[in-house]
Amino acid sequence: MFTSDHVGSDDLEEILAFSRHDVAGSSTPVASSSRVQLQPNGSSKANGNPGGSAYVARQELDARLDSLDAEIASVDEEALKLKELRARLVAQKQDVQRQLENMRTGRSAAVDNSKGKGKGIDYSDEWEWTPDLVARMKAVFGIQSFRLCQQGQCNANMDRRDIVCVMPTGGGKSLTYQLPALFSTGCTVVISPLIALITDQILHLREAGGTCLEAVMLTGATGKDATRNIMARMTAYDPQKSKDEKEIKLCYVTPEKIAKSKTFKAMLEKLAAKGRLARIVIDEAHCVSQLGHDFRPDYKNLSILRQLFPRVPILALSATCPPKVLNDVLKILRLQPVTDGAAANKTGTVYFSSPLYRPNLHYCVMPKPSGAAAAIQAMADYILEAHADDSGIVYCLSKKDTETVAAGLSERGIRSGVYHADIGDEEKERLHVRWRKGQVKVVCATIAFGLGIDKGDVRFVLHHTISKSLEGYYQESGRAGRDGKDADCVLFYRGQDATRLSALVANEPEGQDKVHAMLKFAQDLRGCRKLLFAEYFSAASELALSAWGASTDAGATCGHCDNCKRKGKGTVDVDRDVTLDAWKILHVLSHIEKHKGRVTISILTDLVRGAGGGGFAAGKKGKKAQDKIELDLDAVCGGKVSLSKDDTEILIIHLLTTGHLTESYSQTAYTINVYLTAGPEAYRLSRRSKADAESSGQRVLCDFQQPQKKPRKRASTSRPKAGSKRKRTGQSSGEDEDDAVDDDDDRHPHSSSSKQAGSSNKRAQQHISANLEDDDDDDVFTSTLRRIDPTVLQSSSDAEDAEWVVANARPRKKSRTSAATFDHDVIDISP
Repeated sequence: MFTSDHVGSDDLEEILAFSRHDVAGSSTPVASSSRVQLQPNGSSKANGNPGGSAYVARQELDARLDSLDAEIASVDEEALKLKELRARLVAQKQDVQRQLENMRTGRSAAVDNSKGKGKGIDYSDEWEWTPDLVARMKAVFGIQSFRLCQQGQCNANMDRRDIVCVMPTGGGKSLTYQLPALFSTGCTVVISPLIALITDQILHLREAGGTCLEAVMLTGATGKDATRNIMARMTAYDPQKSKDEKEIKLCYVTPEKIAKSKTFKAMLEKLAAKGRLARIVIDEAHCVSQLGHDFRPDYKNLSILRQLFPRVPILALSATCPPKVLNDVLKILRLQPVTDGAAANKTGTVYFSSPLYRPNLHYCVMPKPSGAAAAIQAMADYILEAHADDSGIVYCLSKKDTETVAAGLSERGIRSGVYHADIGDEEKERLHVRWRKGQVKVVCATIAFGLGIDKGDVRFVLHHTISKSLEGYYQESGRAGRDGKDADCVLFYRGQDATRLSALVANEPEGQDKVHAMLKFAQDLRGCRKLLFAEYFSAASELALSAWGASTDAGATCGHCDNCKRKGKGTVDVDRDVTLDAWKILHVLSHIEKHKGRVTISILTDLVRGAGGGGFAAGKKGKKAQDKIELDLDAVCGGKVSLSKDDTEILIIHLLTTGHLTESYSQTAYTINVYLTAGPEAYRLSRRSKADAESSGQRVLCDFQQPQKKPRKRASTSRPKAGSKRKRTGQSSGEDEDDAVDDDDDRHPHSSSSKQAGSSNKRAQQHISANLEDDDDDDVFTSTLRRIDPTVLQSSSDAEDAEWVVANARPRKKSRTSAATFDHDVIDISP
């Protein structure tokens, strides 16, 4: 026996003969003197059948091995060349980076760091492109000069730096990316939270930029064909081959598009690979953070942008971004720590900010009447007297409120529209266009309408109900006066609105504290509104006082808010001692709690004044299990409080914000009910005797407005049908429909005339919902519309609008009159 590694010459000749025979496919035996056979394991065997195929396989493997060795050697050679090429490219990159750094520090004035840590880049200075920026700014946007930190931000933008900019509403944040987009290669993608904001920006650019700046938007309202066409244009554009086609310079999208559209992200990756994704702009960047006042889940998904596009600069914009929120935004967006734009280092995220105070905005808090119709009348009177021909916004807390208020204002001669989450995208855009053109004067809206709205001539912003927070109120009121001219921001306030707000924020970590801060702001009758804002943002947001106003006047009063103007006029009863009344309120509440009763602000207001039937519901939950407990005020607290209903309500809110009272919540299947209970400060006062509360010890002081002589009632501008009795829109019997906010099991029955009792019971059955944008009351709204005079509508100069008004007054209902060319989800029922 022998192996294939030790084959004699004679045997080898025979083996080769076998191989030739196998290759030829012959079945004829090959003559062999020794009859050697190769075994599969490589051995040979005499007197057996030939096994040449195994040998051939081995030979092929040997040949394959030789081929791989040769290929590896070739790759090693190429790798060596690539390594050498990489080293040369790295050297070139470092050389280019040095040139860029030399340009940054050489072209811009280097300033000493205030802490002596060296020098940095001053983006606020003029750069080589500044003359071109100014020229295009004047020609395209009609703006003559930069404001606030606009110049520095444009410079940093042109320098391709990551940027965070915090500027006040109306400060001109949009210009800081729109202007550089004219000079940048490729498209700037702008992520914005609201369709209203996107629509507003597109309209503004078309008006200002005209043919110079091509801007598009991709939202849920954009059709599939239009979407495909836009994305095809963006990816196919070639400056060498597409000279006759305009390049899309700005593309506005919602965060949902980034989070949910794989096709859109793939398109952005193609742009980035071609070097034509100029910048990513994240508007209202505070929405990224759960610590912010307006967190939106889809914004958090934007963290993927840095991972997908590591070399594409990011610009984050906000009007309210305190330090804790800023740090969270940087972490989520994967941005480097900030560096001051006036002395920037080479790698950080360049930070710009401007004072938040806007001196052209005049803030005022006005008492809100308790009745729904009376509140609408008060707002209509204000608009007609102060801003009859001006554009404005009325912010409402719920969808139902927007429609009720719009109907009421329209009936009183103020051309109004409705904007909320249930309005279709196309209808929203149409209303937006009509409002910008002045065809609609007032938009009654929820906060779905507002962030970043860029209509310069908004002369007033009214709030039908207080906002959830001062941050939100600052943002919403900041829609006014964006052209720099005087504008009014009026908050219609009543204490009972606190119940609705508390229900709305019940599940938010800091919601209750923010509502209380808003209540303090609304009830303050002495502090300058500018300084109240500054103090709140300084404390709650950890901002320096100078962040609110210029350093020279940061602590000065504005001189034009309601509190500044009422000084010295004797219209405020300052520091009235209401210790005894507060003591009585706490004792009444304690008595109710002992009997397992629960009361709301409105019910407690009535009970302590001896109103509301003199009793309260107590006992187990469930209407049948409840007992009515008579309340003897003389026995419980020595008599009723001495204040009016409005002042009692103000005192209860004051006790709520000082910790003497607090909210408790009851979750039902559909609502969150809000009740009052004793707070941590209550025992310090309630444990004292009545005599002590009357004469000594720590005092409870509260400010109240002095009763004013009622102005002469203004005649309504609406005209009823002949022969019909006119009724006021949404009119109640002197009480507010939200007075009783309990569920049926815990409501307090009113004892009065049958007519009043009927209306009170109806009101008492209403709930405060955690989601205030519920379905609207069709019957109430339809009844309201029937009171509109069709002859007045027909007298309108725009007959087509009149037809549209009648056909589309009721949202989301089948139209009774055909008007196919107009909205079916926007109320506009003015003469």
